[in-house]
Amino acid sequence: MVSVALSIIVPIAIYSYLPRWLQNLGYKPAPRNLLAAACVLYFVSFYLPTFHIEGQDTSFATHFVGGGLFSGFLWLYLKQSLRWKMPAWLELTSLYFLVSGLGVANELFELLIEKTGITYVGSWDTWWDLLANSLGALAFWLAYKAAR
Repeated sequence: MVSVALSIIVPIAIYSYLPRWLQNLGYKPAPRNLLAAACVLYFVSFYLPTFHIEGQDTSFATHFVGGGLFSGFLWLYLKQSLRWKMPAWLELTSLYFLVSGLGVANELFELLIEKTGITYVGSWDTWWDLLANSLGALAFWLAYKAAR
């Protein structure tokens, strides 16, 4: 139940409020197509099939798509909105910081909802989740660079 709520609430909140927040900071938000792509990926990621790692179900695909690819599209939206111009190594570094920050925030949220008894998440796969986030962001960046 928590997953279904998150799959809907988070992308709607990001799509609705991020452009307004950027505008309030004095930036002209980029067109929302990249933001829409990020939000759709986030939503879809919750409904992807899981597969086994070390004999246990994981959410590797969820984190690859909803963590890594989502962060890539979100990063590109922010890059365009903030008019960032940077060399490739700094682009990759900034994307890594974004996906890592969001990934750690997600894992802390999972810990919170588990420890408060809202739902059982299981933390044995945290490292796999963070790896999947990073690989998804790297795949996005490589595709982005190849397309340019």
